Amino acid sequence: MSSFTAYVQTGEKRYRERFGLDFEQFAVGQKFKHRPGLTLSQQDSRDECLDTINQQMLHFDEQFALHGEWKRCLMDSTLTTKVVIGMTWKTFAKRVQLCGFDEITLTQPMFGGDTLYAESEIIAVADEPDHPTAGRVKVRTLGLNQRGETVATLVYDLLMARAGQDDFTRLDY
Repeated sequence: MSSFTAYVQTGEKRYRERFGLDFEQFAVGQKFKHRPGLTLSQQDSRDECLDTINQQMLHFDEQFALHGEWKRCLMDSTLTTKVVIGMTWKTFAKRVQLCGFDEITLTQPMFGGDTLYAESEIIAVADEPDHPTAGRVKVRTLGLNQRGETVATLVYDLLMARAGQDDFTRLDY
């Protein structure tokens, strides 16, 4: 297996950051910590509710939330899910396609002020006969809070570009 290089030489004494791994670099059992984390605010949750027209008062009405199970406003779950997936972009930057989700499980509440981290494990790798320039990678990504508690589990399939098949790595822009 080749080493993971952080830069691509684009000319004499010129380099560009390289993001993402080629399909051939993935193997079952690999684990990746995606950093940095992101501290989410209650305003982030309110903005997500506005963007998605989510009118569940549990996300933005503190007085209403006081009468619920957690006694405070909850983070909007679509925001938690989107941030967890977004945190994986450096590792999976050579993604050709996100094929679909097998699982989206939210196991603990997130609150304004909580910090979200993501960690992924490769659970399957396979050739993709219909896409000779890409292969299929099945990933389990955990969203973790600042206490290390799992708040989300996402299982999904990606088509990842094979080595030399991603045009953007050869560009110098």
